[in-house]
Amino acid sequence: MTAQDSLPKPLGDYMRSARVALAVSRIGEDAPLVLVNEAFCTLTGYSADEVIGHNCRFLQGADTTEEMRRPLREFVRGTEPHSGRFPILNYRKDGTSFFNFVFMTRLLDRDESPRFLLASQFDMTTAMRRNKLPQNDMELTRALDDLEQISREFGLAIIGSAQMISESVALLARLSLDTDED
Repeated sequence: MTAQDSLPKPLGDYMRSARVALAVSRIGEDAPLVLVNEAFCTLTGYSADEVIGHNCRFLQGADTTEEMRRPLREFVRGTEPHSGRFPILNYRKDGTSFFNFVFMTRLLDRDESPRFLLASQFDMTTAMRRNKLPQNDMELTRALDDLEQISREFGLAIIGSAQMISESVALLARLSLDTDED
């Protein structure tokens, strides 16, 4: 059985239909991707077949600094906290760079052991446009609510994500205001 097969079907179905870029990786080993949705493929330019089984490091490039990489690496290798947010310079398949704001949370099994990492990804350039913030906030809140409900039904838990998401949206709003003043 592959890791993708062990994901609850409604979670996989939801991910495939979500408009937010989502990816799931397996805990342990090198955190290989087991599922990405179409929005992830659109954001990065890679097809699912090209990325499944690989760690998301393939999105990093020459100008991605160790300072950006370290918090992501520590989160993936650790067990606490259960969620985090990470700005990082990534590269699309065509070589163009984008500032990716990655929200990651651990999906825990019924015994509260980490089983998968769920990541949602946003191009910060677009997200920071003031007129997009309310729309992004609404979509993200709706996606989180849906994921939490599906996860609970199948014994997976998303801990602390709602607060982290709301804090992150507030941070994006502040960043947007800062760039408007420049």
